[in-house]
Amino acid sequence: MEQEWENFKEQVRSAADILEVVSSYVTLKKRGGRYWGCCPLHGEKTPSFTVDPSKQLFYCFGCHAGGDVFAFIRQAEHCGFGDALKLLADRYHIPVPERTGTPQEQERQRQKQAVLEANETACRYFRACLTKMPQGREALDYLGGRGIASAVCERFSIGYALPGFTSLLVNLSKRGLKEEVLLAAGLIARREDGSFYDKFRRRVMIPIKDPRGRIVGFGGRIIGTDDRQAKYMNTAETDLFNKRFLLFAFDVALPAIRASRQAIVVEGYMDAISLHAAGIENVVASMGTAFSREQAKLLQRCAEEVVFCYDSDGPGRAASVRAVSLARSCGLKVRVAAVPAGKDPDEFIRSRGERGKEAFLQVIQGAEEGLAFQIDEVLRQNNTASLAGKVQAVSNILPFLLEGSSEIEAAAYIKELARRLVIDEGLIAEEYRKAARSRGRKTVQAQPQSSAPLGVARRVQEGLPAEKLLLLTLLERPDLVTDCEETVGKFGFTCPAYQAIFDGIRAYVADASPKTLSEFLLDELQDDEEAGSALAQIAAQELQKENLEDTFADCNRQLTYRHLQKEYERHAALAVEYEKAGDGRYKEELARGLQLKKEISDLYHKA
Repeated sequence: MEQEWENFKEQVRSAADILEVVSSYVTLKKRGGRYWGCCPLHGEKTPSFTVDPSKQLFYCFGCHAGGDVFAFIRQAEHCGFGDALKLLADRYHIPVPERTGTPQEQERQRQKQAVLEANETACRYFRACLTKMPQGREALDYLGGRGIASAVCERFSIGYALPGFTSLLVNLSKRGLKEEVLLAAGLIARREDGSFYDKFRRRVMIPIKDPRGRIVGFGGRIIGTDDRQAKYMNTAETDLFNKRFLLFAFDVALPAIRASRQAIVVEGYMDAISLHAAGIENVVASMGTAFSREQAKLLQRCAEEVVFCYDSDGPGRAASVRAVSLARSCGLKVRVAAVPAGKDPDEFIRSRGERGKEAFLQVIQGAEEGLAFQIDEVLRQNNTASLAGKVQAVSNILPFLLEGSSEIEAAAYIKELARRLVIDEGLIAEEYRKAARSRGRKTVQAQPQSSAPLGVARRVQEGLPAEKLLLLTLLERPDLVTDCEETVGKFGFTCPAYQAIFDGIRAYVADASPKTLSEFLLDELQDDEEAGSALAQIAAQELQKENLEDTFADCNRQLTYRHLQKEYERHAALAVEYEKAGDGRYKEELARGLQLKKEISDLYHKA
C-alpha cells in the first residue's frame, strides 16, 4: 500500500507542471529562462515572484516563499501536504488510492469526519436560532449594541444557542446525528445518571475554524449576567480543536494579511469581530490563551510583521512580552500596540464611534517595536534607582537581546540601556558576550572585505554569501560535491536547511539516480519545508558560469576561513579572560591563537 501511495505522489508530481499551476493563480511573463509576476501569496505591485520550469521551483524575492508545486499549493490554499496532494490529483484527474491504515486509524478518521459534519450542522442550527426564531432577538439586540451588523454575523457564521437544556440535542438527533458524535464534538455533556444535555445554552455562538475554513469548535458568549456561568465557554480540546494551532478569524483575515503583510493579533473573539466590523480586516485572535510558536509559524507563512494588541492591564502586558519572543523566534518583525485608557480593542473602537477605525489605526501606527517594549516592561518592574535593581534589570533583559539575530541591533539597545541605567556600556556589553558564550550562540560579526582570502574577495559573486554560492554551484555541477565533503564534514553549514540540501546532493551523486538533480532533491526534501524553501531561494539566483571550478574552490576556502576566524576569536577571548583571572592557561590560549592566525595567513596566500 505504501508503495502504491509513493507511486501516486510521483504520478501527481509528474503531471502537475508548476508553471501551469501557478499561472492559474497569477499572470506570468517570460524573462530569460524564467517566468515573472506579482506574488499571489502576498500583495505587491512590482513583480518579484519567479517560476523556473526547468527546476520546477518557485521563489518570491519579496516574501521569501519558495519550493515546489506542492509547497505552492500548501501556501496558496493554506493546507497540509496531504491535502495539497489531493487537490493537485483532482486537478489532473488522477484517482486517489485508498489508504486503508490500521482499524484504529480508520476509526479515528471516521470520527474526525463525523465531528466536522456535526459542527457544520450545529452551526447551521445556531444560525437559524439567531435569525429565524423569536428567542434569537435577545442575541441580535446584544450584537447590534456592540456594532455587529447582520452582514458581519453572516461572515463569521455567528449564531445563538437556545436556553433549553436539550434544544440542540433534540434537533440534531432528528437529523440522524448520534449522541456519541455530539459528545465527541463537545456539543453536549453527560450527567452522572448517563443522560445528556446541551453544553452551550443562552449564548452567542461563534464558530472557530481552522485555516481551511472547517469548523473545529465553538466559543460561546453568555447573554445577560449570570454569575453562575463563565462569560465565555469554549469547546473542550479535541484532535481537531487545539488552540495552540488555531487563530480565530484567520480564515477570513488571510486575504487582508497577505495584502498588507501585517497581522494584528488581539486576545478575544469579540475584539477581532468588532475590528472586522469596523473595516479592519487583517485581525486575528489568540482566543485568550498564551500566544504559541505554532500560531507564530501560521502567521509567518503570510505576514512579515505582527502587531500585538492585547489588553493594557498587567496580564495583557505580560502576555505581550512572551508573545514578542515567540514571534521574533520565527523571523517576524514585531510591534506592540497599547490601547489608551486601559481599554481592550473592542471597547476602544466602540467608544470612538464613527472615528473608531481611524483612531484604532493610529494606535497601530504608533505601536512600539517589540524588543523595546520588552525592555520597557523589565525596567518598569525593577527598582532601577538601586544598584541591585539595575543588575537584575540587565540580567532580565539579556535573554531578549540574545533572541535576535542582529548584533547591530543588540549593540544599539545595549548603548540605549547603558544611557537609561547610567551604567558603563562596556560592562553591559561584556555581560552580553558572556551570556552569548554560555548559550553557545554563534554571533554574526562583520569582517572587512580585505580580511577574506583574496580569491573570495576577487571572484565570489557580489551579494551572494559563500555558502549559498557553493550550493548554487553544486546544483549546476553536482560532480564537484566529493571535492568539498571533507571541508563540509569538518565545519558544516551555519543553516540546517543548507546542510540538508548538501546532503541531498551528496546522496544524488552516491546513488547515481536516474532522476534529474532537481527531481531527486524535491523528493528528498518534501518533508522539510525550510530546506525546500531554501532550495528554491538558492536556485532562483543567477549563476555566473564562467570559471565555475575557480568559484567553487573559493567558496570551499571561505568555509575554512570562516571557521578558523571564529576559532581565533574564541581563543583570543579566552586568553583575555584567563589573564584577567591570573590563570596560567592564558599562555596556551595565546599560542593557539597565534597558530590559528598562521593558518589564516596561509589560507590567504594560497588564494
